[in-house]
Amino acid sequence: MKLARLSFPSVHSRLLKAYGPQGWWPLPSMSGKRGFDSRGYHPGNYRWPRTGRDRFEIILGSILTQNTAWTNVEMTLRKLSAAGFELPEDFLRTSCSRLARSIRSSGYFNQKAKKLKIVAKVFSRPGALEQRSAPSREQLLELWGIGRETADSILLYAFARAVFVVDAYTRRIFTRLGAFDGSESYDEIQEAFHRRLPRNTELFNELHALIVEHAKRHCRSKPDCSDCPLSRSCRYFLSSSRQSP
Repeated sequence: MKLARLSFPSVHSRLLKAYGPQGWWPLPSMSGKRGFDSRGYHPGNYRWPRTGRDRFEIILGSILTQNTAWTNVEMTLRKLSAAGFELPEDFLRTSCSRLARSIRSSGYFNQKAKKLKIVAKVFSRPGALEQRSAPSREQLLELWGIGRETADSILLYAFARAVFVVDAYTRRIFTRLGAFDGSESYDEIQEAFHRRLPRNTELFNELHALIVEHAKRHCRSKPDCSDCPLSRSCRYFLSSSRQSP
């Protein structure tokens, strides 16, 4: 059986058909409200975030989710909100040690407290949280503790800039699909998405979320290929099929 190469748009179409709209980036503060599910996801509604507070919640989440599961981040965001930490000035008024205690459930809390104080200072400037005031990628990467994936998550999900977010799941899935050999840099992979897909915020938003969902359901380190919507185009699946009796 030969590898049936899928175009990037075809991958998006198949994953969307399999899993439906994902509703990223979740806003736990909006959980259960009209248009949101119980965890703050808003499938098919791309009008969010609408306010500076919404955008800052996404910025917080993009930092807190580093090296931890989103369920831990949800817990942390709820704790922060209950303690009155919602806007940049709230973070600037408190010490790193108190902030670290408040975000303990997200892991690496001392480092993340420092990162949150840094971004709070940047986004406390008048108008900094308005959509039209998005920082450049270079400005974000100059901040301590902000790497490419975090910077691009902020730009895409908080400020609706059409930049594709590359994570470990993206590399794994598209390497198995034959699009990459696994040695490419973050920027090389991102450029491939920018080149092969329309520069569209909603498309990039949904595809990144669908990649994460697919990795959780099927394309794990040790994959579950049963009922996988991409199996016929997957190197791993085909090599496993050849080895089967």
